[in-house]
Amino acid sequence: MSEGVAENERSGKGVSLRILASREEVGAGLSVLRALPKPALEAVGPFVFLDHMGPAIPPAGGVPAHPHAGIEVITYLLEGNNEHRDSFGNRSSILSGGAQWIVSGSGMLHAEFPHGGENGLVEGVQLWARQPSAFDDQPPRYFAVSPRDFPQVEIEGARLRLLAGAMPIFFTQPGPIRLGAPAQLAHIVLAPGSNVTLPLKKSCEMGVYGLSGVGLLEGEILQRGELALLRPASTVTLANQSSEPLGALLLGGEPAPRPLVFRGPFVFNSADRMERAFADYAAGRMGRLDGAPF
Repeated sequence: MSEGVAENERSGKGVSLRILASREEVGAGLSVLRALPKPALEAVGPFVFLDHMGPAIPPAGGVPAHPHAGIEVITYLLEGNNEHRDSFGNRSSILSGGAQWIVSGSGMLHAEFPHGGENGLVEGVQLWARQPSAFDDQPPRYFAVSPRDFPQVEIEGARLRLLAGAMPIFFTQPGPIRLGAPAQLAHIVLAPGSNVTLPLKKSCEMGVYGLSGVGLLEGEILQRGELALLRPASTVTLANQSSEPLGALLLGGEPAPRPLVFRGPFVFNSADRMERAFADYAAGRMGRLDGAPF
């Protein structure tokens, strides 16, 4: 899938920018759809990265050991399972519908080993959020979130799962992923012919990513692999007028502080802090795992 960008010149409520994810290779035999970052859109709220993997046969060797620093990493599984291990001794297996959440702090290494579900396929989404700068010199933390830990409601053909943030109109409690920056992340599935109106905060920067199917977002087409940046509004309406289920992510929150400095698996707000992260990695101060960094 080729990358595309379209701007919406209409004023008022609706979609201001549409990003079509590009196909990227991230490991031997593993390709993803990457919707963030892009030249036209480097972040949505605190979220600075969005990769959509699969459905695909998982790579035999998994994703080798690699570092992260300056970000909080969420891997949310839609199908299959994923084994995690890191340079601070954490080990876990994430099941379909669950997630892993890493606060990378000053830096850590991890490796992932996806496995297919009943049909042999794996599918998931990985998002990075720029962590508060106060976390940049703190030790990393790791959390495994069970599928049953996510609040879920079903209303008139719509199923909503709250991963992060609050949505009081539907949920009495916030999502279990408590990012350092104010954020919202929800998974929406709509049956054919159904629709849902979701509450928004006008002060937040929000977007919707299409996971599967084709729908209408404020009357405009939303398809798989497309990220739509929303104009400030108090609500957004998503509808499924097709014969197949529609899956989407609502994501965003307070905008990440600028400038954003990207380099490989690290994101910071200055070049100096970025250089220090690479020096820490090379010196082994992020730990060692499966032969990395040497």
